[in-house]
Amino acid sequence: MFGKLARTVALMAALLMSGGAALAAPADDPREVRDFQFALNLFQDSHYQLAETNFTDFLSKYTNSPHRPDAILYIGRARLYQSNFNGSIDLLQKAIADAGALRPDYLFWTAKARSAAGDLTGAEQGFSIVAKEYALSPVRLESAYDQAEIRSRQGDWPGAVRLLQETNSPFQAAAAADGKSQFVPLGWLLLGEALLHEQRAGDGEAALLHLHPAALNPDLRWRSQYLSCRLQLAGGKAEAALAASANLSKLDADANCQAASIFLQGEILEKLGRPTEALAAYAKNLSDTQTPDAQRQALARVIELTVELNPPAKAIPALEAIIAPRLPQAPGQDLARLTMGELYLKAAASPPGSNAPAADTNLLAAALTNLNSVLTNYTNSPLLAKARLDRGWCEWLSTNILAARSDFEEAAAHLPPSPDQAVARFKLADTQFLLKDYAGAAANYALVLDKSPNMPAVTNSLFDLALYQLAESDIQRGDIAGARAAVDKILRWFPGSYFGDRGSLLIGGDLNRKDDYAQARKVFTEVFDRTPDSQLRSEAQYAVARTYEAEGDWASAIERYKTWASLHAANPLFPEVEFHLALSCGKAGRTNDELAIITNFADRFPSNALAPWALNRAADFSYNQQDWRAAEKYYQQLFNKYPDAGEVAYQARFWAGRAALARQGTEEATDYFLKLVNLTNAPQPLVARGYLALGDIFFQQFQASQTLSNLNQAIAALVPFTNGAPTNAIAVEALGRLGDYFMAYPGSNSYAIARQMYETIVNFPLGSIGAAERCQAEVGLGLLAEKEKNPKLALEHYCNVVDNKYGPGGFDPYWVERAGEYAARICEDGQHWTEAVKIYDRLLQEAPASRPVLEKKRAAAQARIVTVK
Repeated sequence: MFGKLARTVALMAALLMSGGAALAAPADDPREVRDFQFALNLFQDSHYQLAETNFTDFLSKYTNSPHRPDAILYIGRARLYQSNFNGSIDLLQKAIADAGALRPDYLFWTAKARSAAGDLTGAEQGFSIVAKEYALSPVRLESAYDQAEIRSRQGDWPGAVRLLQETNSPFQAAAAADGKSQFVPLGWLLLGEALLHEQRAGDGEAALLHLHPAALNPDLRWRSQYLSCRLQLAGGKAEAALAASANLSKLDADANCQAASIFLQGEILEKLGRPTEALAAYAKNLSDTQTPDAQRQALARVIELTVELNPPAKAIPALEAIIAPRLPQAPGQDLARLTMGELYLKAAASPPGSNAPAADTNLLAAALTNLNSVLTNYTNSPLLAKARLDRGWCEWLSTNILAARSDFEEAAAHLPPSPDQAVARFKLADTQFLLKDYAGAAANYALVLDKSPNMPAVTNSLFDLALYQLAESDIQRGDIAGARAAVDKILRWFPGSYFGDRGSLLIGGDLNRKDDYAQARKVFTEVFDRTPDSQLRSEAQYAVARTYEAEGDWASAIERYKTWASLHAANPLFPEVEFHLALSCGKAGRTNDELAIITNFADRFPSNALAPWALNRAADFSYNQQDWRAAEKYYQQLFNKYPDAGEVAYQARFWAGRAALARQGTEEATDYFLKLVNLTNAPQPLVARGYLALGDIFFQQFQASQTLSNLNQAIAALVPFTNGAPTNAIAVEALGRLGDYFMAYPGSNSYAIARQMYETIVNFPLGSIGAAERCQAEVGLGLLAEKEKNPKLALEHYCNVVDNKYGPGGFDPYWVERAGEYAARICEDGQHWTEAVKIYDRLLQEAPASRPVLEKKRAAAQARIVTVK
């Protein structure tokens, strides 16, 4: 929000500074004076297209005019204001050799155009030249500010601090010479923001002391106070921040600022451990008088806090009371309905005696009602895939396996790489296994293993089970070699896994999967009974304990591990036994005992190879419990204490970012991902995921605030991946996201760039990329065509997906359904009812889970045909 406002102010200031008066022409040519003045008047009245035309005519008529450099400069600026950035840059670059005294102005406005076009590197270079080399230029101060502002847009907060804070910097020198310029307070505000990002709250507060509130306009006064509150909060002065936020809300500010003030109060109250008051603060932003973004942001926090503060039995009616009065199209209702569905689903799956609502309530039906509301009423919601996953669980619990398979399949295809996606794939494989589609089950269990190696929440909870299920699927379809390979991985990767032993029994021919751990214990006991003084004794006793852990007798396992530890405290296996003792405690529900061992493990055995994994376990445990702050802390400890632990340390940086993001710590998450991508030895796939995460963060920030710098940062994060291997999975994913980003970008050229991204994906050879990516790109082209008021072309793109232009390998059910809905809407808008009915007929075949909704829409379209007849 700040960056966009600052650039707007800067642009207006520059306009007034260099365009406030006409330039004199020779006295003997009044026509030249008249024509120049007329073009200038048009420019000053913001008629930029007419001003460009008239200045161009001026150059044609007065080829020897001394004011040609001025006219060219105004044409360049007029093009900039019409978003013809490349035209402006090209014109000013070609003419700069003859600019004379206007050379710094040419450099300045070229940099402005480059900045607007997204060429932040080129823009910064231009601003830097003006700021350093033209000390007497009236645009020097603004150039110095703009250079620092671009550094902030690039996430280079240390660079922004240096440019604004160093005593010999151009900004400090220009500010001292022109203390009344509006770019002086803007610079101090930007410095405070940069110091906040650098976690130097005290220095940020000191920077704001240079501002004099009485001399600031209302907007800057609010910004100063708002930033001061954030700095106080970051510096551990939450009580002072709360007091200051009360004064903040009294300042004269627009609706967006007032909403931000209220939201900040909620954040401060949360920090103070007063969640009920925070909830009340956030609720103030739910008013219909607030902007959609403010309502959506507030509702998200209201929902999260309500769920945190209440068991499902109380959270459900509390949320319903908040949601019900709001119109269905109110901002954030998709999230609200999804949350309601998940609460009902959780209550339905709760064991007896839990805090679930009354037993006679049809909980699954209520969950389905809310989830279907998301899928039906919010067809453009980013939460559709998550709603599919939740609905799949509802159908699984209802033993509606066919419908569950359809929803799990859709969720797995369209959720981003995440634990949720891994669960969707795993449950899809489970449904296929039950339906005796063993080949499909084996393929999807394998996908869980192939696509989720960098997710601790998945590797630690699903990998051994997925390998076991893969082995069983392979046996069912006669692939004994594949089953043997899967079990071998269990034994090597998860030597303590219950499923490793079960897999061995399975391979040995125990198709009934009888757990013969008693016989195993008999063998191990005989080992240490026969050789009581042998070095194998401690290992055999350890193995006995492992058998109890393997068969789920946690109490016996814990007892055996404790006994072993009391007898063999000096044994090299002691840390490993302690580690398994912790795991058994966790499985037994003794989570406090587990965490006590795990969290102290690195301090007790700092050089043990399991130390980083212990911290990882503690972090994953907290993450799975949605204790985001604890998870973030443990991941931090892991990569700080064990930076050389290999991939687990790099993974910890990534998941610290995910944990921070989950708790809405966007700034901290951004910092984690930025540091990860700058680590030279980090695995490249993980670095790529870090950049994609940064792109998502910046794009979400743009959607929430419409701050263009966030969108530019999202684009900058992903652009590098579109070079190199054209069909690289990361490159294709980045291209698709860039298409979405540029479609949201203001300006006439952005649609053309988005189209180029989507068309690049569509034009890849068949089989070289996934069907979902190609179909999504076609739908993106359709949405672009609709934005450009070309429904005929949009329909063509949608039909490419619906009618499966790309053959069997190019079919994706999710995007067929989306494209079909959009195509049907276009047909209905054009009153082409027969075509709409045919589209619904096709969708009924391809999307059986949505049959009730589709049948109603088809019936309505069919009725219109009858009416026309």
